[in-house]
Amino acid sequence: MPSTRPLRSAARLLAVAALTALAVLPGSGPAAARTDDTARAAVAAPELLIGQSTRAAWDDFQTFGRDADGGSVYYELRSGDWVNDAHRSYATMLAQQGKTIQVGVSWKDNPPGFGGGDENAKAARSRAVTAEIAAGGHAASLDRLVAFADAHPAARFKLRLDYEVSSFYHCTDASCSSYKNTFARLASDLDRRSTAHNLEYVFHPVRGEFEAMYPGDAAVDWMGVSVFAHELCLPMYERGYLYNGTPPQNYDTGTSQCRNAYIGTDSSGNPAAVWRTFDHDANVLKLVKFARDHGKPVVLSESGMMNFTADGGSTDGLEQQRGDQWVKRLFALMNYEGPIPNLPGRHDLRGVIRSVVYIDLDFRYGWDGIDDGSFDFPPDTTWFVDGRLSRYGAAKASFCQGLSANGFTARCR
Repeated sequence: MPSTRPLRSAARLLAVAALTALAVLPGSGPAAARTDDTARAAVAAPELLIGQSTRAAWDDFQTFGRDADGGSVYYELRSGDWVNDAHRSYATMLAQQGKTIQVGVSWKDNPPGFGGGDENAKAARSRAVTAEIAAGGHAASLDRLVAFADAHPAARFKLRLDYEVSSFYHCTDASCSSYKNTFARLASDLDRRSTAHNLEYVFHPVRGEFEAMYPGDAAVDWMGVSVFAHELCLPMYERGYLYNGTPPQNYDTGTSQCRNAYIGTDSSGNPAAVWRTFDHDANVLKLVKFARDHGKPVVLSESGMMNFTADGGSTDGLEQQRGDQWVKRLFALMNYEGPIPNLPGRHDLRGVIRSVVYIDLDFRYGWDGIDDGSFDFPPDTTWFVDGRLSRYGAAKASFCQGLSANGFTARCR
């Protein structure tokens, strides 16, 4: 379903203006093309949002930082409500301050009408719900969310129309018209229902499916991507080390970097594959380039440390060193210039990432970060990590430096 809705956010317009100025880049256009520094300077400051789900993350950041722009919570279609009271409470606190709130509007994790079964059965129901939404179904499930946004007109809402979307959970055929139509239908209907006009829409795919599932320029305001370990070419521990999602093939274990080829030139000036190491996953770089080419700013919708070490400690030993390395690579992604695997030339991706959600939680104790015995992660698994920046030395210092160097309003005390 096509959408003709207007762009409503002044910050969004500034971001698009700057991205338009950056559309012709060194190595990809006329020799005279260059970055327009004036246009770049006109862009609103990038946002820092503190994730996720609970005020505990916000409170930890407040121990060393200030002026964060907002946070991140979740809302589900099945119940037609926030995932739980902690999400509602955090969203309310942020909205009352006129902050930005990223909302993951989910149906894949708990599909309406799903009566039980394995992951394949749940995915099948999620695909069916996706098609039902495109046909106009489940509209009443968003009543509370629309009313909440209207009740807080000074706040801004970035709505992820489901998150980490994939063909497995959202596409009923190879064209993925089911999800594309659903995204456009939801954006159009929500805009029509909104009286505060403070809604923006985030397309947040898994890394490798952004192009095939893209709902179109008219419907999308932001492109989202998750950035954890593999996205920054760092290993994580999951009952043994995993390197960029696989055993260490095409991976430099000594430097913790991905090895990929890009299209360069040989000694005669002919196109040729050139191998080199990268600090960032190829699919992430390609997604950011795709967003730039379509004039869309990027939000790092979920970003956080993972279990980098096998010692069972939350912030001991290499966890401190790799935590610092993770932070530095995160901010380096915001300023990436260089080759992209499997593509020719050099690419300037600076200024495309305009919003960062950092998950400032102790993940050892589940998604809420609360040590109450309700949902803890085993010490030898991916999420067993204390991601609270207040518990780090060098990583926190690098994070604070990254905020300042990249012009964030948020600062450290």
